[in-house]
Amino acid sequence: MIPRRLFLASTLAAVAASMAVAQEDDVLELTIALAVDDANFNVTTGSVFRLAEEFGFYEEHGLDVTYVALDGTPQAAAALQSGDVDAADIGMDAAIRLVAQNDFPIRGIVATSTGSPFLIAAKDDIQSVEDLEGRTYAIADNGSLDHNLTQSALRGMGVSQDAPSYVAIGAPAVRVQALAVGQVDATTVSFGTYGSIEGTEGIHVLMDADRFSAFAPPMSKFLAVHEDTIAEKDEALLRLTEALIDTAREMEAHPERWVEAAVAARPDLAPESIERNAEFLTTRWCINGCFDPAELQTSVDFIYANPDFADVPVLSADQLVDTSYTERALENLGTQGGEGLDARM
Repeated sequence: MIPRRLFLASTLAAVAASMAVAQEDDVLELTIALAVDDANFNVTTGSVFRLAEEFGFYEEHGLDVTYVALDGTPQAAAALQSGDVDAADIGMDAAIRLVAQNDFPIRGIVATSTGSPFLIAAKDDIQSVEDLEGRTYAIADNGSLDHNLTQSALRGMGVSQDAPSYVAIGAPAVRVQALAVGQVDATTVSFGTYGSIEGTEGIHVLMDADRFSAFAPPMSKFLAVHEDTIAEKDEALLRLTEALIDTAREMEAHPERWVEAAVAARPDLAPESIERNAEFLTTRWCINGCFDPAELQTSVDFIYANPDFADVPVLSADQLVDTSYTERALENLGTQGGEGLDARM
């Protein structure tokens, strides 16, 4: 006969072991393709991906997320097409082409930024966008997000979108360093990336982020997922949406936490620059998933206004996104108000 005390101890141990197994089994896995800067630590709202992992929000929501770092939207879209990843943070313009021209069934489910974080940096002798004509202009790749938004900004300023001589050289950090050492004359990067060369002699901001935003859609990127993955990994994708929203809310409420994380992750940037970025980000965190239907449609319309999309079959926002994830997430988490661009009453 087993003594009562020993029996209780063995029973409790068995229960604890079974609970541990159940908790491990309940952790769902996802693989996500990100641009190189976001996969590391981009000092924009794109940092939410790393922060969700660093601050334990993925663990809290029962997720194990693996990132695949790629040079830009074209590569991330290709990874999504090949099935190498479950989701990819890509430009909406690329998503439209995949759906409308390639009949590739993907849907955007959540966004991590609103308002454009980009600026144009150039050599000091370039004093206006007109001066960019014929000058070497670094981009990630033809058709990359930075390339397309640059063309949009130039058109908006009344300059030919092909006035510069574009040179595809890859990731933002590579582009901005090429500018710093004089290998190219100008480039488009986020204000966070520009911080790494801020103060470099002979380089200045030709068009700041606030001005650039006037020529960009309310939303330029979202997390895209194949419809088959939506069917197969619905719960994991909902948890991901909730984790990203929770992280964004924490960063908006406690910007000092973001500054501390950014300073630790980016020793190449001056703390003063990071603190300025924190102030700029105050209203830009996607505290409700940045999937307002009106903003989504405005962004789609903006993309179709590009002459390059004249022959692309027209899609509505409803054909491009699945708002059920942000809707269910907000049912579970509640909506967030405030002064941010993504605040809801």
